[in-house]
Amino acid sequence: MAHADQLVARKSSYLFFVSGLPNSGKSSFINTFKKKSDQDKNKLRIGGEPGITKNISNKVRIFTAPSIYIYDTPGVNLPNPENVHSAMKLAVIAAIPAHVPGQVETADYLLYWLNRKGEHGYAEQSGLAGPSNNVVEVLAHFARKKDLMKKGRPRMKTAAEHFLRA
Repeated sequence: MAHADQLVARKSSYLFFVSGLPNSGKSSFINTFKKKSDQDKNKLRIGGEPGITKNISNKVRIFTAPSIYIYDTPGVNLPNPENVHSAMKLAVIAAIPAHVPGQVETADYLLYWLNRKGEHGYAEQSGLAGPSNNVVEVLAHFARKKDLMKKGRPRMKTAAEHFLRA
């Protein structure tokens, strides 16, 4: 039986495909290896919304001895929420865009769960004196604190998007 170091010595290069759910960090994972191998140029594009990687990438070399290449792939198994509850969960973790169920509605869903779990850090981030169950109040404070205003009014959808990423 061969040892791992003997297998590496016999093989001159390896090729891997990275696949997973949309917006699960596949491109970020590959960029981490590129950074460690001083191949930081030509980093793969990443973003907070699913669908940034649209096609299988050119192969990316992440190691030279032995040569190891990785292909980035678009998300597979696009989530298909069965109900509103599932859609909200997927939107909160950015597996589907927040505008699908609605940005403010998704922020309200997250606010509900944060309050239920006793996680009230959002209050300080939003400039509130304490926790609140009112998503409109939370987003309005958040918009003022983050300068997400237009003509003196809070931009609620934009505030909700920022709140979801905070």
